[in-house]
Amino acid sequence: MMAPSEYPGQLPGPEPSPDSPDDLLIHKAVGACWHPVRLAGSRRTVDARTGEIIAPAGTAETAVTRVRCGNRRSRVCRPCSTIYKYDAYHLVASGLRGGKGVPATVATAPRLFVTLTAPSFGPVHLGPGKGGRLRTCHSSRRDGLACGKVHIPQDPAISAPLDADSYDYAGQVLFNAHAGALWSRFTTEVRRALAEAGGISRSRLREHALVSFAKVAEFQGRGVVHFHAVIRLDGPDGPGSEAAPWASTSMLDAAVHAAVARTWVATPSAKGCPARHLAWGAQIDVRTVAANDVADGLSDAAVARYVAKYATKSAESAGLELPPLYCRSCTGTGRAGDRWCRLCHGHGMREGGRVLRDAALTSHARRLVENCWQLGGVAGLERLKLRRWAHMLGFRGHFATVSRSFSTTFGALRAERAAFTELVEHAGSPPSQEAEQVEIVTGWRYAGRGEALPVVGGRL
Repeated sequence: MMAPSEYPGQLPGPEPSPDSPDDLLIHKAVGACWHPVRLAGSRRTVDARTGEIIAPAGTAETAVTRVRCGNRRSRVCRPCSTIYKYDAYHLVASGLRGGKGVPATVATAPRLFVTLTAPSFGPVHLGPGKGGRLRTCHSSRRDGLACGKVHIPQDPAISAPLDADSYDYAGQVLFNAHAGALWSRFTTEVRRALAEAGGISRSRLREHALVSFAKVAEFQGRGVVHFHAVIRLDGPDGPGSEAAPWASTSMLDAAVHAAVARTWVATPSAKGCPARHLAWGAQIDVRTVAANDVADGLSDAAVARYVAKYATKSAESAGLELPPLYCRSCTGTGRAGDRWCRLCHGHGMREGGRVLRDAALTSHARRLVENCWQLGGVAGLERLKLRRWAHMLGFRGHFATVSRSFSTTFGALRAERAAFTELVEHAGSPPSQEAEQVEIVTGWRYAGRGEALPVVGGRL
């Protein structure tokens, strides 16, 4: 595989601003997709009045074309991830200051930027502190574990356990697997705490206020997920309407802290892996989102950029760059009915585990993957699908999600961009009466990845 710097689509210099009014310029700026998808098919020109095929399949309109891979991960395809990042930016920004169909009055609604972290599963080596300031790593501890070194940036020891043998690898994998459920329980507890503060029942909160969220998941260096979220409080009619007078920013802040303290989930009980309660860690950050850049809190633009930055990342911050490991034929069990799976020879992993053996992983990341795979084979933990998601250390949730009422959707943003691009391509060419009487019907099928094959007389 080519190194990122060798791709012709590598971005030269700084990236264009996501606030650019011209989406077509963004497309040109991000360059060609690193891993385009080839599609083979045809375009049929059909008379809209009679349904008669004017240019049937098998003519010169049969083609092989390329489309972007659409991968959101910057390490896989930077051009496509840049477009995804811009969409994530507008998704959050429109929910904070309006636009894309969202009223501008949302800028005056109570809004918080919340960071929820995972608990400790054992002491890890410390890197530089805030602002890049170097610090001594655990010079002394009551449990006798210590390091005493100063780790510079990029030191592979950073975020690795001080003592791998006593580190709770199983607990960390289970936390990743339950992170989505923990977030869902947290949103419920926020609404419950707000209703209690307002002196109403949980079922009647919708008549006074509506809570909406936008969150992004981030892997810490130790390989555990935590969340950054924007929480907004609207009126009962959704964005643009005012919440009840008692539903203030300070009350929302108190409700978030109360919800963090209340939220927990129980893991399944299995042989050799007893049930445990999982909750958020002690490091919780709650900050007010200001309506402009000069206010004391975070600005809406800064929050939107921060969330969009992490929307294009995955587990690479934990030193993990793996494809799915499980065999799709047997779903990682190694069995096909009453026989061993012929595809993986009963191993359960793709290519007999060669991908994992050959991967350049830190010892910490490797032990996390191995623990995730082992727990996936324990009776009673099947519903967690740990083997299917071992390459993500057990986390199987979406990295960027929003409530339906928060703002627009990724699909709407893509449709808007496609309509804008088509408008620009046909600028200066007024539609003719003949063009209005025909429809273009296309049919495409997957034909591989990479450069499109040249087609004589075809449409590329």
